[in-house]
Amino acid sequence: MTDTRIEPQLRLDHAAIWVEDMEKTVSFLTDVVGWRRHPMEVAVSAEDETTGGMEAVFVDANGLWLEMILPTSPGPGMDILKEKGDGAIIEINFEPDDYDAVLQDMKVKGIPMFNMDGSPLGEDGGLIKEGVVEEGDFEHTGQRIAYWSTELSRGTTVEIFEVIKDNATNLINQRDAQWEEVALHQQGPRMSHISIVVADLESTASFYTDVMGLKRHPMQLVIDAATNEEIGGMKAAFIDAGGVWLELFQPVGPGPLMDLLNEKGDGYVAELCTEVDDLAAYYDSMKAKGVQMVGIDGTPLDDSEKYYVLDPYGDKIAYFPAEVSRGLTVEVIERGPRETSILHRRDDTWKD
Repeated sequence: MTDTRIEPQLRLDHAAIWVEDMEKTVSFLTDVVGWRRHPMEVAVSAEDETTGGMEAVFVDANGLWLEMILPTSPGPGMDILKEKGDGAIIEINFEPDDYDAVLQDMKVKGIPMFNMDGSPLGEDGGLIKEGVVEEGDFEHTGQRIAYWSTELSRGTTVEIFEVIKDNATNLINQRDAQWEEVALHQQGPRMSHISIVVADLESTASFYTDVMGLKRHPMQLVIDAATNEEIGGMKAAFIDAGGVWLELFQPVGPGPLMDLLNEKGDGYVAELCTEVDDLAAYYDSMKAKGVQMVGIDGTPLDDSEKYYVLDPYGDKIAYFPAEVSRGLTVEVIERGPRETSILHRRDDTWKD
């Protein structure tokens, strides 16, 4: 009999970032980068053994939500912060159109799902004691979340979470309802993609396509080390995550990219990659705030060279200095000529 099942659809909703100081990290993202903080505050009960106590706020990164997470009690959340450090992008979080359908699809495929602490998903489907803070207190409304094994995802922690339609207590519904008017007037750099360093490009890409059901862009991207000594060579692929792209890049040969893979490991979520129309003007605006933008190796840029040009594509890039970004790596890009730019070529040739 022919299998006529339709795989559930998944959309990247947010990336989860562990922080040591919520206000300082959010201040970097809002006061420096130029994004906006959502007024809603989320909490996970310290009684929840799956995660431990945590506080969270959302920042609208102009195309993607960033969920800033501060562990508040012993547990897996606190363990992650101690291991990974301030500003680490720990998870990429997907909203399925049907949470239970994803779990069933994985069951049919023989693929187990897990809780945050690595234990097998139980009959409750991954329920945690999570809710929205109201005047300093919060009521457990509950939230179901599940994970693929990092062995299957090749090092990256990938979460799915349940959104119950027409349920006003669901925290994602509350977040979006409060932001409807504000979203019409987004500000700051636009989110282009999230970069993930991988040891085996094809094996990692197959997880996102064959397991998760996402689509891969057919464009073949290669950066030659000889023409970009500051970076080193790499090959890369783009995965359509439902509005925001995932860039999987495999370092080829010695250089900073290979050093990153060796230091952080396969599947490390390396960068938030954002886009502006005029990088030189953005550089000037950051300098007016007392922030000196840097190149990929951390070397300060200067007024005569406000960005690094990626050859032969022509895209211009700059970064925030580590002492300002609170552990986050945020790349700012200006597209090069339409006929050569990586981002132009990606978007101009993509058909959903």
